[in-house]
Amino acid sequence: MFIFLILFFVFGLIIGSFLNVLIYRLENKKRKTLWGRSFCPHCEKRIEWYDNIPVVSFLFLGGKCRHCKKKISIQYPLVELTTGFLFALLFVIPNGAMAELGNPFAYINLIFWFFFASCLMVVFVYDLKHQIIPDQVIYTALITGFLYVSMQFALLGDFKYLADHLSSALIAGGFFYILAAISNGKWMGGGDIKLVSFMGLVLGWQGTVISLYVAFVLGAIMGVILLISKKKKFGSKIPFGPFLIIGNFIGLFFGEQLINFYVKMFLS
Repeated sequence: MFIFLILFFVFGLIIGSFLNVLIYRLENKKRKTLWGRSFCPHCEKRIEWYDNIPVVSFLFLGGKCRHCKKKISIQYPLVELTTGFLFALLFVIPNGAMAELGNPFAYINLIFWFFFASCLMVVFVYDLKHQIIPDQVIYTALITGFLYVSMQFALLGDFKYLADHLSSALIAGGFFYILAAISNGKWMGGGDIKLVSFMGLVLGWQGTVISLYVAFVLGAIMGVILLISKKKKFGSKIPFGPFLIIGNFIGLFFGEQLINFYVKMFLS
């Protein structure tokens, strides 16, 4: 098991490096293709493979470009490490791939969850930096999520599963649409509506409720902290996507435990 964890962690580091490229090229409209060699965003010198090893190269170079000596954003190793840890956790916790190493369907699930985590990583960073959720990513996620749920339904033949996931997407998206309409886009934006619809589609009602609860609590706490520290004024816009994504992973990894805890504490 330990060897598989290391392998998936390293795989996550590599995917995280690609996600950094995707984020950068979404930000810079001149770079219309994902293909081509990596380059320094400051001096645009080509980065050789030995300076492009996830995390290791950042540490070895002291967080600076070999050529122009300007600082490399801490975003790069953080995205790589976070993706690595997420991939390792996804192997262990929600989909049973670790317990079913010989089951090919477990790996199909695992591949989808890797895709799911990768999309959310891109959205998290992009929304945090620019307060917008890129349509290219979220529409791809929605289409893939719908295909995944359809495949699961075809395999399981469970109408309850299909109704659960489709209704979760529609209700969560509809709720956010109402918030956006009431506030004229000040509370929620179109990207948030699409993001929460994607989460509802993939997680079902249980995971979605937990994700939304955690997201609103974290958002409220952060809002109070920013107001007290005077970094934001009352009514200032704060990107909500990152809170949704944090809530999503908490719901995905620990949803069942949280529900059991709530039932024992308040309903027993």
